[in-house]
Amino acid sequence: MNEAKNDQSSGRKVGMWTSIAFGCTDMMGGGYGALVGAYLMFFFTTFCNLSALEAGSIIGLAKAVDSITSIIMGRLSDTFWRTKLGSKFGRRHFFILIGSPLILIVYTLLWLPGGGYWYYLIVYCLVEVVVTMVLIPYETLPSEMTTDFNSRSKMSTTRMFFSGAITSIVTLVGGFYIQLMGQHNPYAYTATGVTFAILFSIACLVTWKFTWERPVSEIKATADPNEAHQNLIQFFWTALKSYLSTLKVKAFRQHMYLYLLGVTAQDLFSGAFIYFIVFGYGLSTSTASYLLSLGIIGLPLTPVNYWLFTRLGAKKCYVLYFGLVILGLAAYYIMYLMNLAHSTLIIALIIVSTIYLFFKGGAYSIPWNVFPFIPDIDELMTGKRREGEFAAMMSFIRKLTSGLAAVFLGWILSVNGFKSGAAVQTAQATHAVVYTLIFGTGILTLLAMVIAVTFNLDAKTHKTLINEVDRLKAGGKKADVTPKAKKVCEDLTGEEYSDLWPVSKEKEIKVIKKETSYEN
Repeated sequence: MNEAKNDQSSGRKVGMWTSIAFGCTDMMGGGYGALVGAYLMFFFTTFCNLSALEAGSIIGLAKAVDSITSIIMGRLSDTFWRTKLGSKFGRRHFFILIGSPLILIVYTLLWLPGGGYWYYLIVYCLVEVVVTMVLIPYETLPSEMTTDFNSRSKMSTTRMFFSGAITSIVTLVGGFYIQLMGQHNPYAYTATGVTFAILFSIACLVTWKFTWERPVSEIKATADPNEAHQNLIQFFWTALKSYLSTLKVKAFRQHMYLYLLGVTAQDLFSGAFIYFIVFGYGLSTSTASYLLSLGIIGLPLTPVNYWLFTRLGAKKCYVLYFGLVILGLAAYYIMYLMNLAHSTLIIALIIVSTIYLFFKGGAYSIPWNVFPFIPDIDELMTGKRREGEFAAMMSFIRKLTSGLAAVFLGWILSVNGFKSGAAVQTAQATHAVVYTLIFGTGILTLLAMVIAVTFNLDAKTHKTLINEVDRLKAGGKKADVTPKAKKVCEDLTGEEYSDLWPVSKEKEIKVIKKETSYEN
C-alpha cells in the first residue's frame, strides 16, 4: 500500500465485506491462542518428555521475550511511515504482509515431536514474536480506517466472530485428527498445527489486500519532527516514556484491569481443561477437544453480542457475561462432585460447555470492542494518534500475565505430584487440576466483574468525547465547553479539563483540513 493509495483512503466506508477482510486475520489471533492454550502444554508433557514445570517455563519465558517485542513493535509500527518500506507498503500493512510466510514456517516447526527443551523454547519464542509482529499493527486498523462508533464496533464484532469460530474449529479439527490418528499419536498434533498454519498465512494476505490505513498526510501533520532524528538509545527511551504515559488514561487503566483479569482467568481454564476432562472426569483427549469445540454452536448468536454491546454498553455486558461464566464454573464443579454415570456426564458436559463457552467468548469480545475507542481519549489528552502504542502496551502486559499463568499452572501440577505421560494421576494431582480450573478461573473473573461496575466508556460517552475533539480541532475554545462534555471528558481521561488538549498542539491541529477527517 503506497502513500498515494493511503491518501485516497480518507472517507472510505467500512462495509460488511471490508469488515470480513479485516476480521479474518483474527483467526490467527484466536486460533493460535486456542491451539496453544488447549494443546501445547499437554503436547509437551505427553509426547516431548518434558515435565509440567519445564512445559510451563517454556511458555512463560517465550511470553516474557515476546513482551519486549510488543514494546518495540508498537512504537516501530507507529513510526514506520518514515521509512521507504513504510511509505510504500504502509506502516501497518508491511508487517501483516511479511508475517504471512513467517507464521507458516515457525508455527509448523512448533508441533514437530522429538525436539528437546531448548528447541521448543527457541521455536516458541519465534512463534510469539511473529504473531506479535502481525497482531499489534493489525489491532490498530479499526482506529486507522474510521472514527465511526458503529463501524468500529462492526469490525470488532466481525473480528470476534472469526476468533470465536476458529477457537471452536481448531479443537474440533484437533479432536478429529486425534481420533483418526490415535489418542497417543503425536503427529495428530502436528497435522493440526500445519493445517492452521496454512489458514493463518492466507488470512493475513486477505487482510493486507482489502484494508487501508490513515492517510500519511494526516500523520505528518501531527508528527513530532524531533523523532525523525533519534538514535537507537533515544528511540527506546522515548518509546518507554510514551508507553508509560498510556497508563495516564483512566479508561485505559480500567480497560486493562478488566482485560487482563478476564483473559488470564481463561488462560488458566484453557491450560487446565484437557487435564481436567482426562484426569478429573476420566474421559479421552478427543472428548475434551470436542467439548472445547462446542463454542461454535453459539456463533449464530454472535450478533447478539454486538447488539448487547451497542445497547447496554461495556459495563453491563461485562457484569452479565462474567456472572454467567462464574455460574458455568460452578456447574463444572458440581458435576465433578456428583460422580455422574458416563452417559449422563457426557450430556451434562455438552450442555454446560456450550453455554459456558458462548458467554466466555462474549466476555472476551468486549475488550476488543472497547479498544478502538481508547486512542480517541488519548488524542484529547495529547493531541496525538497512538493506536500502535496502546496496542503494544496492551499486548506487553497481556504477554506477561499469560506467561505467568502458564508457569503457575506448571508449578501447581509439579508440586502436587503430576507425572508427565502417565495415564492416571494421584488424587492430589487431580485435585490440583480441578481446583486451579474452578477456583483460579472463578476468583479472577469475580474480581473483573467488581471492577466492571466503574467502567463508563460506551457509545454515548464516546460520541460526546469525539464531538469535543472535533470542536477543538476546528478551532473551538476550551472555555466554551459544555458542562456535559466537560464531565464526560474528565471521567474518561481522569484529568481536569483544563489540563486536556495541549496548547502546543492547537496550532498544529488547525492546519489539518476538516475534509481529511474520517466520517462520523
